[in-house]
Amino acid sequence: MSNYEVFTGICERINCPRSYVGLILGELSDLGVTEILSDGAVEFMGFRLLGKGQNSFVFKCRVGNEYYACKIRRFDSSRPNLVNEGNYLRLANSVGVGPRLIKYANDVLIMELISGVPIQRYVITAGPMELRMVLKDLLWQCRRLDSIGLAHNELSRPEDHVIISNGRAFIIDFESASLNSRISNVAQVLNALIMGRGFIQDRVRAIMGMSIDLNYLRSVIKRYKVTRSDEDFTQILRLLGLE
Repeated sequence: MSNYEVFTGICERINCPRSYVGLILGELSDLGVTEILSDGAVEFMGFRLLGKGQNSFVFKCRVGNEYYACKIRRFDSSRPNLVNEGNYLRLANSVGVGPRLIKYANDVLIMELISGVPIQRYVITAGPMELRMVLKDLLWQCRRLDSIGLAHNELSRPEDHVIISNGRAFIIDFESASLNSRISNVAQVLNALIMGRGFIQDRVRAIMGMSIDLNYLRSVIKRYKVTRSDEDFTQILRLLGLE
């Protein structure tokens, strides 16, 4: 049995080109991946994965005696490679954000394996103190990304991109990230979790006991998007009772 059988088995079922399979197997070997495991919350073609998107599959993998998350670009992906994502994840790591990048090649990216729950599910069961700590942690991470001009660009949908593990938030999947974007990570997270309308936003506001003027908070967020200043970020935390 091949140690890469989970990957090759999926490829057989979805008719990946032989040249693509050979390319990926070569990169896995070069990166020291000793095994691809059928393990994770996503079921696909009879195998278990950590994640599956339009551009990639994410598997649990083994490198030596350690286990990691292994992202493999799909043959039908619109993206030519994973190099930009690897570079952006490394940049995020430099300010303490994201799963730790281990190594990467053109089409394979190895990173820290994060076991946790999506933030939307976490919000449903979290207590007030837990939620406050996680939200403060998440906002500070977003602030650090804003401070280096790295926009994640997908935090308006945090359910797919923020995992809570051991009381800490992890921003994952920097596939769509960009530099010098006008998009603010802080603003995206606040709009998704607090400012918008819906069950999750209502739940967050209720748990945090928020009784502030949302219009005023919205104006401060709008100002922060322009200034990216410490003062405006601190004011946001103060209004949320997270300072």
